[in-house]
Amino acid sequence: MISTRAFITAVVVLLTMAWLVQRVSSSETVDKATLSSWTDIQAISTCLVEGAELLEQRYADYHAVLARSKDEWPTWRGFVGFGMGSDDILRTQAPCKPWFHSDDANLNTQAKNYVKAYDRLRPDALAIERWLGDRSNELPSPELDRLEQAFNLNLQDVRTQAIPLRQALEQPQLHVREQQLAAIETRLGHDQHWQTLRFMILARQTINALDAMTEGAPLSPEHLLAAQQTLTIRWTEAETLVQALPRLHSANGTRPVWTHISFAAKEWLTALERLQQHWASGADAEELNQDLAAARAGYDELQSRYNTAVKSQY
Repeated sequence: MISTRAFITAVVVLLTMAWLVQRVSSSETVDKATLSSWTDIQAISTCLVEGAELLEQRYADYHAVLARSKDEWPTWRGFVGFGMGSDDILRTQAPCKPWFHSDDANLNTQAKNYVKAYDRLRPDALAIERWLGDRSNELPSPELDRLEQAFNLNLQDVRTQAIPLRQALEQPQLHVREQQLAAIETRLGHDQHWQTLRFMILARQTINALDAMTEGAPLSPEHLLAAQQTLTIRWTEAETLVQALPRLHSANGTRPVWTHISFAAKEWLTALERLQQHWASGADAEELNQDLAAARAGYDELQSRYNTAVKSQY
């Protein structure tokens, strides 16, 4: 389950980009149907990461440009566009394509609904980009205001459609990660990738349980303690492996992903431990809410660092 808080965070990138998929899929233990399902889920995840998330970043960039004073004009050259691709869907580099498919019927439906909304927004984005390109030396005008009004109307629909898509994607994505974890173990053993992915899977499941608790799902201090202790064990095992191999490298000769997230993971575990201890000792609601907010913020930081490290390496 994903809370409202999680809607605005980047989807955890699957740790099976080209390099790792090639190594794992060479094993006979991964059949073509499984690999196909991985590809399907990855395509939908990419749509959200490089589509929805990028769109929000570019929208913020666009308004940052609009907010500049008149003395700073012309400034449009600093805006690179909304990143939604061109009108030609067959040739566009847009991350969200209309031929998404998943064996999960609900995910399939939500993905198609999102892509339809995304496609409806693209002409509005292109219209603003054309205006900026043709009038790079002009101040914003009523014409640009009208274009932005149309854009904002369809942008809201895109944001609305992203919510059920994220919800529908959560469990299939976790299932794929668990399959990949097993494939990595078979092919590569308990290596750095296995250790890192194993930790991140449980981290996601733990934060999902906390989010679900705030919406009425059962969770006790004892359950949280068990998860926190297991996470601590997995952190220690991953840290021990990486520290024991100072020359260890990941894809492209770069540092292991774990080295990018180890500190943030430890800080998050500390926040989880504090929440669990205060909850078990009967702390008041205000203190528990502060602890819960800190645990969520710590997870978001961990996830952000993980996403950045994975995208740069794979």
